[in-house]
Amino acid sequence: MYLKRKRKHYERDTHPVLKNGLEKLFPEDQLFSVEASIDTMVPWIEYVCGIVNKNVLVFGTGLGGTSVACALKIGNGKVYGIDISREAVEKTGIKAEAYGVRDKMELVHQEDTYPLRFKDNMFDIVILADVIEHIVNDREKYVREVYRVAKKGGYMIITGTPNVLYAKDRHTTGLYFIPWLSSKAAYRYAVLRKRWKVGENLDYAGRKGTSYWHIKKWLRGFDYEIMNLRKGFTSDYLKKNGRLNTTMRKILFVPYRFTEKILSAVFRIPVTAFMPYINHLFIKKVK
Repeated sequence: MYLKRKRKHYERDTHPVLKNGLEKLFPEDQLFSVEASIDTMVPWIEYVCGIVNKNVLVFGTGLGGTSVACALKIGNGKVYGIDISREAVEKTGIKAEAYGVRDKMELVHQEDTYPLRFKDNMFDIVILADVIEHIVNDREKYVREVYRVAKKGGYMIITGTPNVLYAKDRHTTGLYFIPWLSSKAAYRYAVLRKRWKVGENLDYAGRKGTSYWHIKKWLRGFDYEIMNLRKGFTSDYLKKNGRLNTTMRKILFVPYRFTEKILSAVFRIPVTAFMPYINHLFIKKVK
């Protein structure tokens, strides 16, 4: 990928866990992925439903940031991580060992994650973090399959997926209109602008995200609740978890809270549906 993530406040020149050669196994933007998830994903889960002693599935474990972060907070529960990449599963295992949580995890390599090898209603929480954009074909099939293995009363969480309402590709090339073009046109344009390498699969890399309305369409026929539509869902989280920690955030919070209230109460649309990324969309499985 060509886009670089800015360093966060918890990042240092030397990683406190991935060191003595382990840091060389991971790309620079993945070194602090566990810390990033502890800072963002885990507090959201604790806010909505709690994570201690739960069974959690991370669909598309990648290099283990979300999976290991959840395992660090899981208590007597268990985290299952599954991926189509054997290398990703192996590196997640290495990261889990380094953080001392390998015994709290079950990692599965499955070349095609449809169908999943898990029973119906098996997990308290299923997470699709930074993954939908990497599913090239028939996303509906995979999302419905992940939903199947969530328990009744459990949660499916979708986060980190670029919103296709926005013309700018924030995930791979940094170019405008890449998410809206056909596969061939997007690839040729990105290569022409020298933002993509010849021969690399731009679709698989995640150049095209999805929308809130796509997700609702994929889940048609299921009985579920969008937790984000509850009164003050995001605003309350921001206040209770110390996220209003800059002057600009405090200023923007008032119009943000008002917008969230109108969208959810009047139009029944969560505020995340209009953000550049679809983040922390919590879907509760009713039955």
